[in-house]
Amino acid sequence: MPHSPMRRRARRLLFGLAIAAVIGAILILGWRPVPPPVIGMVRATEIKIAPEVSGRIAQILVKAGDRVQAGTVVAQLSNPELAAAVEEARATVGAARAARDHVYAGVRQEQVKITAREVDKAKADLLLAQQEYQRTSAVAKAGYASTQKLDEAQAALSTAQANLASLQSQLAEAQHGATPEERAFADAQVTAAEASLAVLERRMGKLQLQAPVDGVVQTVVAEPGEATIPGRTALTLTAGDDYWFSFNVREDLLDGMNIGTALTLTRSGDDKPIVARVSEMRRLGDFATWRAARAIGDHDLNLFAVRADPTQTVPDLEPGMTVWIATIAPPAP
Repeated sequence: MPHSPMRRRARRLLFGLAIAAVIGAILILGWRPVPPPVIGMVRATEIKIAPEVSGRIAQILVKAGDRVQAGTVVAQLSNPELAAAVEEARATVGAARAARDHVYAGVRQEQVKITAREVDKAKADLLLAQQEYQRTSAVAKAGYASTQKLDEAQAALSTAQANLASLQSQLAEAQHGATPEERAFADAQVTAAEASLAVLERRMGKLQLQAPVDGVVQTVVAEPGEATIPGRTALTLTAGDDYWFSFNVREDLLDGMNIGTALTLTRSGDDKPIVARVSEMRRLGDFATWRAARAIGDHDLNLFAVRADPTQTVPDLEPGMTVWIATIAPPAP
């Protein structure tokens, strides 16, 4: 048959096209895009050290990279006005204590004896004034003394009586000492002065900036001689070995991730897996995270900030190291 070779070639061509179509369909249907790796970073809790009182930076006692223990003095401030106020408060406490001791001790025995002698003298003066008044009164009744003389004798008698009463009151007070009310008032004066001093001394103690926890000095912001105010950061401290991992994960890559999800992480240069558990998830702001899921439509993809804490201590971790998620396991039921 003259057309037999052409038919055979046509059959082979159709057969080849059919095979190519089948292979293409298999490849198209079986292909899935490989999701990008979820990359994160090692972070550490950062503590800002700031003064609670105003002053001037006198000394910076550490530098970036130094390891410090909790309570270590990292900077010293100076405040001459506060130091003067503390000295004034100490003097006030001393004066209040001395006044209290004087109240409790009462009048000295020498002073009591002097007052007693003055009372005896006042009694004698009163007796003399009474005799003089009686004589003047008798003479006045007989018409031999003027009314003025009688008034003068009466005034002298009244003065002597008042003077004796005053001295007797002073003697009784000196013999019995201070009243309970006077002692309580003296105690209260001392307590108030000591409380004022304690407040100023606590403020004085805050001129020393101390590390609140064990850690590593990250940055030193302040400089010696610089004036500072409460709340202005002087140093930053990385808290001990409190490391954790942070990721920004697109929602289509979460793969069931939730609070409590176990993550297996890897890092460059070390094949040993790191096990961490998700402890925080929150959506980041729209201004930096929006991504359209498709060119047409109104469905958006967002980024989630994910924090994962290691389940055990991981050696040789430093803030800023890169890690990525190898596997994601759902939380245990």
